[in-house]
Amino acid sequence: MGASEVRRGIVAGIDGSDTAVEAAKWAASVAQQFEEPLVLTHLVHKQKRTEGDDEPEELKEARTFLDTAETAVRAAAPNVVTEHRIEEGPTAPGLVALSEGARLLVLGSAGTSEMRAMFVGSQVVRVANHARCPVVVWRDKPDGELSEGLPVVVGVDGSTLSDVAVAHAFEFASFFRVPVIAVHAWSEQSGMGYSENRRFMNWSSHEEREVAVLSEALAGWGEKFPDVDVERYVERGSARSALLEHSADAQLVVVGSHGRSPLMGGLLGSTTQNLMHHARCPVLICRDADRRDVG
Repeated sequence: MGASEVRRGIVAGIDGSDTAVEAAKWAASVAQQFEEPLVLTHLVHKQKRTEGDDEPEELKEARTFLDTAETAVRAAAPNVVTEHRIEEGPTAPGLVALSEGARLLVLGSAGTSEMRAMFVGSQVVRVANHARCPVVVWRDKPDGELSEGLPVVVGVDGSTLSDVAVAHAFEFASFFRVPVIAVHAWSEQSGMGYSENRRFMNWSSHEEREVAVLSEALAGWGEKFPDVDVERYVERGSARSALLEHSADAQLVVVGSHGRSPLMGGLLGSTTQNLMHHARCPVLICRDADRRDVG
């Protein structure tokens, strides 16, 4: 990470669900690999206490949730340093506040259908939209462990935010000692709309330009991370389909997201939200706020 802003700790949100525990196990494996502490965190409603009152049931339940998660974490990564935190306040704003000083925030899967996320918004979607550090949404992998040898996939579209995603993809791949799969998808609609001129386009020359977009986005990263091999894919079609396909044989998919509202993201068919619900491996989401140097 950049020297100008030091962030420490992998924060794992714990809500008592099985998916949160599995996400914490994955986070523990990453924390151990990165030599970072793992901060197991649960949010409770603000407690009203009077002198002499017993501990509220919600706090007792929170401690149980955290103890259960730590037991699972110890089995997955016995050498990881763990901390427990119980914070008061609404879940999403509380996790966003914690993201200010964290290196990474890890959450269980979105837990709602895409339709519900579009109109109501799950806590996970809200946090991913506003976090100040990268967010990993855990997707089902056996035992929550890192998948040894599987690559890190990154979606590349040539934007500045995509550059942030590329940076994180190389950093993770270097730590995991695995290749990067860089995927750039394009379609005729993206450049030509529905113009009749599409019928007469030289698509081979158009594809050459798309190959150049990917090459430019990856320029220099091989020198920064000489231990990371790179495979490049320029695919005609939707980014959503291409990344979902590659996620089946990956241990992590890295994408950039501008943090649209849950409503707008759903209506626009957000690739990021689609991956949060359907990817075959964990998804790392980089945001506009996360423009720090890597390496």
